[in-house]
Amino acid sequence: MRQHDRRHWRDCKVIPGENAVAHHHLLVADVVLREKVTMMERKGRSRIRWGNLKGTNITMFKDKVISTTTIHLVGDTNQMWEDMAASITQVAKDTLGVTKGRTTGNKESWWWNEDVQSKSKDKQHSLTDLLRRKNEGECWRLREKYKNARREAKKAVTEAKNTAYRRMYARLETKEGEHDMFKIAKARGIEDMT
Repeated sequence: MRQHDRRHWRDCKVIPGENAVAHHHLLVADVVLREKVTMMERKGRSRIRWGNLKGTNITMFKDKVISTTTIHLVGDTNQMWEDMAASITQVAKDTLGVTKGRTTGNKESWWWNEDVQSKSKDKQHSLTDLLRRKNEGECWRLREKYKNARREAKKAVTEAKNTAYRRMYARLETKEGEHDMFKIAKARGIEDMT
């Protein structure tokens, strides 16, 4: 087995005195192999579309929760809470819908702007030039050019992120930005506990 597969080995033993061939001993080991991940497992988990809770869906959701939820005042509090949460979750799935569980693209690029894109392309081109250099005399000059381009790209990314976050926090203070709080919670993974 290869060295990176050592994590799969369990309880390895060499049987002394049992020679299969000269200078070779019988090795007994338990090997734990993981099954191959299927496409269904790779997709991720489906989530409730809480963003659809607006307009007429609010009244429909409220009416269904009231009609389907029965309150039992006798018994264990934890059990009452779990029953209520399960009922609300089921109504939300039926009313608002559920995602397919696929993730799409890079969600962290919302702050990306033209300046970041141009600096990133400059960095990429300077790296390509460095890797395709013809002689060793150009190596130092191209390496310095790449380092400067990389430094400029990092500065552009930092400035773009800071500007975007300042704008976002200013927007959250307004009434229109109240809905954005749900988007931030969703991005952080605080959507639902199902």
